This record gives sequence, C-alpha cells and structure tokens, in this order.
Amino acid sequence: MKIVATRIRNFRLLRKIDLLFSIDPQKPLTVIRAENGSGKTSTLRALRWGLYGQDVLEDINVRLSPADWPENECCEISVEIDFVHTAVSMVGDETMTSQTDYRLKREVNETPSGDNPNRGKERVILFEKKPAGLELIEDTESRLKQMLPREMIDVFFTDGDAAMSFISPQLSENTKRDKVKDAIRSLLGLDLLEGVQKRISNTQSELRKKKKRATTSQELIQIIDKIEEITKNIEKFSEKEKDLKLQLTNIKRDLDKYERALRRALMNGSYKELAYQEESQQKQLNDAIEEEKKLKVEHQELFKEKVLSWELLEPVLQKGYTHLNSLHSKGIIPKASVPVLEERLELNECICGADLSDGTLARANVYELINQQRKSDIKAEFLSSLYYQAKGEMEASDAEDSKNWIDFYSDLVQRRVVTQKRIRKAKSELDSIKAKIKQIDEDEIEQNQKQIEMLRSSELDKLRELDNTERSLKEETGKLKNLDQLQKTLRNEEEKMKGLDAEQAVLDDLQHVIQNSLKEMQEIYIDKVSDRMNDLFLDMVGADPDQNGVFQQVYINNDYNIIVRTNDNRTLNPDTEVNGASQRALTFAFIWALTEVSGVVAPRVIDTPLGMMSGNVKRRVLEMVSKAAGIDIDRQVVLFLTQSEISYTEDILDRQSGTTFTLIKTDDYPIDLINNPNVERPEIRLCNCTHREFCDQCQRRDHEKFQLSYRAS
Repeated sequence: MKIVATRIRNFRLLRKIDLLFSIDPQKPLTVIRAENGSGKTSTLRALRWGLYGQDVLEDINVRLSPADWPENECCEISVEIDFVHTAVSMVGDETMTSQTDYRLKREVNETPSGDNPNRGKERVILFEKKPAGLELIEDTESRLKQMLPREMIDVFFTDGDAAMSFISPQLSENTKRDKVKDAIRSLLGLDLLEGVQKRISNTQSELRKKKKRATTSQELIQIIDKIEEITKNIEKFSEKEKDLKLQLTNIKRDLDKYERALRRALMNGSYKELAYQEESQQKQLNDAIEEEKKLKVEHQELFKEKVLSWELLEPVLQKGYTHLNSLHSKGIIPKASVPVLEERLELNECICGADLSDGTLARANVYELINQQRKSDIKAEFLSSLYYQAKGEMEASDAEDSKNWIDFYSDLVQRRVVTQKRIRKAKSELDSIKAKIKQIDEDEIEQNQKQIEMLRSSELDKLRELDNTERSLKEETGKLKNLDQLQKTLRNEEEKMKGLDAEQAVLDDLQHVIQNSLKEMQEIYIDKVSDRMNDLFLDMVGADPDQNGVFQQVYINNDYNIIVRTNDNRTLNPDTEVNGASQRALTFAFIWALTEVSGVVAPRVIDTPLGMMSGNVKRRVLEMVSKAAGIDIDRQVVLFLTQSEISYTEDILDRQSGTTFTLIKTDDYPIDLINNPNVERPEIRLCNCTHREFCDQCQRRDHEKFQLSYRAS
C-alpha cells in the first residue's frame, strides 16, 4: 500500500490541509518540514485515525475537533485518503503483482461541550477507483484489516518522540515482546495460518465423529474415540509446551537481571576484586567450552581426511603402481601416444622440432611407430589410462605435507586434553569464587542470591516439566500414528468409508502443508528478519564487529525479544544501556528489516525520526531509511522533520525526496513567525517550501542560521 494523497478537515488545527505524497520508487521519500507544535503529530494521528478509526486514539474522551471550536456547535471532522494497494500472489514459481486504487473516507461529528467531545458514530466508506468512476466497497473495515492489520500500526506509523514503540522503557518486557511478536506474525501471516490450522483441526474432529456414525465396526469406533482423545491430549501438551517455554524465557530474563544486580553489588568496596574474578573466570570457562566444541568437530572431521585413506591403502596402491611403472618402462604402455603422433604429422613438425613433411625419413619412421602402437590391444589402453591416473595421484600425495595422519591425531588429542584441563580448572576456580560470594553477608547481595536460587530452582522444575511434557507429546504422537495406521486398515474393509477417507486425506495434506509453512516462516523468516536487522543497525550506528566496537550483534530470539550484545559477549538492556540515538536506530532497523523480508509494500510514516541524533549517525540513518527502492524492494517513506533535524542532511534530501512541503502554525506569530498570517483563529497552514527554502508565509526568526533561500509565494 502507498498513500497517494490525503485531505484533512477540522482534525485539531488541521482545518483544511491537502497533502500529496511521493510514490516514485526512485525517490520514495516525502519530507514534511514542521517545527515543534506545527502540526506534525496531528497529521500523523489524522492518518492513523483515517485508516484505523477510533481504536487507535490515545484517549477517546479527548476531542478531535479544534480546541477553539464553538461549544454546542456541530463540527464535521473528516480524513480522506487516496491510496494504491499492491496484491502479491504466486503462480507456480512466478510472483505476480496487481495494483488497485482506492479512496477511503472516515468522518465523524462532534458537538463539544466543556471537556466532553460529544462525538457521534464514525462513518467510513471505501471506494475502488475504476475507469468508469468510484465503485463502493462493501464491508469496508474487513477489507482495511486485510490490507493494513491493526498490529502493524506501530510499524507503519511511528512517533519518534514516544521513545520508540518496540524498545521503549515505558513498556513492560511482556508488552515489548508482544509488540515485536504481533508485528512479525502479522506481516508474515502467521496468525492467519494458525487460524486455518485450527479450523482444519476442528474439521478433522468433526470428520472423525462422522466416521464413527458411519461405521458398524465396534473396533473402529473404539479406535476413532481413542484418536479423538489422543488428538486432544496432543493439543493440550502442545499448548503446555509453548507456555513452559515462555515461562522459562521469563525466568532466564529475571535471572539475568538479578545476576547483573549481584555483580554490581559485588563491585562495591572490598568485593570489587571478587566480582572481577568471577566474571573473568566465567569468560575463561566459556572460552574453554567453546574451544572444546570446536575440537570435537575437528576430531570428527579428521576421520574424513584424505591422508587417512592414503595411509590405509598406500601399500596396495604402491604395489600396483610399481607394476604399471614397469610396463611403462618396457614401452608396453602408454597407448595414448597415437593421437599425439598423428597430430605432429598434421603439423609436419616433431615435438623436438625435426621436419616431418612428406617424403622425409623421419615421417616414415613416425608412420612405422604408429602402426606398431595400433597393434596394442584394449588391455594396453586401459593400463595406459590407469598408469597416468595413478601417477598423478601418487605424485600429488608425495607433494602433500609429510606429516602423517597419526601425527594429526596425536596433536589433536593432546590439544583436547589441554582444553579439558582448562575446563576442569576454570570450573574449580569458579566454584571456589562462588563459595566465597555465598559467605558475603550483606542484605542486598543476600536478597539477590535468594532470588537467583529461587529462580534457578524454578528453572530446574520447569525444565523437568518441559522434558516430561515433550516426552508425553512424543508418546501421544507415536500412539496417534499407530492408531491412524490401524484405522486405515479397518476402514479399507468398509466400502462406505472410502468417501470419508478421501476427505480425511485432503485434510491431512492441508494440515501438513500448513504445519510446514508455519515452521518455515517461524524458523527461516524470523532468522532473515533478525539478520537483516543486525546488518542495518550496525551500519546505522557505524559499528564494526571486527574492530571491537561496543555493539557486536543485535538479533531477535525465539521468544521475539530484541537482544543487544557487546563485543565482550554481554547482553545490554535496550531500555537503560543503549543511548537514545541507538534506540531509534534499533527500532528503524527492525521496522525496515521486517518490511523488506516480508516483501510488504506499505508506508512508513515517522514523526521526528532524527531527534537525539547528530553527525554521521544522523546522516547514515537518513540515508538508509530513505534510499531508492531496489529491484525486489519497494517502499514509501514519510518523514516529519524539524529544520534542526534537517541540518547537515540537505544533500541527502536533495537526492532522495520526491515531495517536500512545510507546515506552519499561525499562532507562532509574532514570537517565532516573522510575518502576520492575518487569520481570525489559529490553524495549521501548508506551503510548498522545500527543506532549503522559506517564503513570506513560513519565514521564522531562526531561519538565518540554516542558510535558507527565499521563495516567492
């Protein structure tokens, strides 16, 4: 979806504003320049309300009409949006796209009285634009939900001043995780697939009941009942498995919080050295464990080495090669000389340079040699081929490192012994340090330790419960498979069951397809979003993992949490340990990665995106979020920018903005605006000045420091 134009009437101080947006793939950026309090946020909220309705209002009891609207007088508020929607479908292996133009209008009446807006019922209509004119679309809200899911509002419309929707410290951990999860699931269509999966499961259950009524076999009836029971058990265990994994994630997060608090407490006074030792020893242990893992893999790969094959087979191969070499020495082989000799005859010149032209004795000798060679049999040809192949292999083997396989093996075993000693030593040292920590008798440390012990105990219980649940799930799944096979055998004996069996086969196939699709999306596409987010974020903040920058990696884990890791393998809390500029960059990286990987064409409208940013970080972020669309990526970006945010990025906006205009709040005169707008009541006005211009309407008292050019209005 791309927004083409919008017409706003009486929404806050936007009494009459008509906006056009860039939909050019090469210049996808629309810049709306406006100072603080000049209508940026109102315009963003008007767009959100127009597309989603009152459900996205911050407070439905706050009026939408202008603050100075006369009391008890009806105010007609409306937002009309023209947009183009791109539908993507697959036909075989080919991606097909189609575009449809729409006009949406949402309106409502308010008759304000005091603090009460007295708002009436919203009216929303959707038209499809056709050559013959506008055609009314029935069930407007349903159609809008398909094109712009409610879960995507913070992806498509982001308020930069709200400290970022997906990592804001004002939100709980669960809320942030759910927002990330909902955004990913919505764009990838996971909820839709799970809904289909649930409906298929319900249909399968109904079909089993139908089979039960259709059969006269008591044994088959019992099996169908048992299948129904086991299916419910599988659903129950699956839900329990999912819930336990979520609980374990929360426990691990709390553990991390209390362990960090404990380390901070231990860093005070005499405990500082002890805390440092613990962290250092833990790192040594982790490094040794990682080294041992690598050595295990190397140990496995050693048995695939070519040098082992040579050492085992060399005596036999050498014996055969010696015999072939003997044949070669006697001139019995090679056979391959005939083509070479014939080629030299065609060239009338020997390899040594002698003349082989017609009538020469040398040419006659070559003919004689060819005749002798042709008398050799097929066996000689085979031996010739075998000789040269063996010779090449033997020479290559001789040229390789003289170190034999036993040497490699001995060296590897020795390294593993050393690494295992490191692990044992590190564990022993770590246990010793932890024992000393337990003896520390301070209230804060003691409370943290109790919380950690309680959480570790809870974690152990949940892991046992998860293990039992997974085992039960596996057992029930195995039972179901066996019963399905037995059921098929019994059903084959009843002719009237064949039609129901066909329905069952179709449902089973559909369920299999849905399950595989869900698995692929959850595992593959989430990894793609995570990897792309990492690349974008590191580029935006100018971090190079190879140069030991602060940021090493950001990623989305299986529980939809955004994780930030440092170069010393620590996890940072995005709320408190990541600065404001990086927080915004992280949110932009997530939004851009999600929309790129999903392939969804949608507007990304951001209010005050470059706040808290400066210098190269600001330029890199702007460059990346507003660059031209690629072959496989289309985009539309709308940025609400103050002149301060624009400063030092003008060249980027010159290249990448397709549309630019300015919003002015009339009652900024005379403090900020220079020229009197001559209006009876305050309002937001629009002028066509770009980020490099000013006119009589928008000229402000601080414009001189930005070196803007005058534009005659």
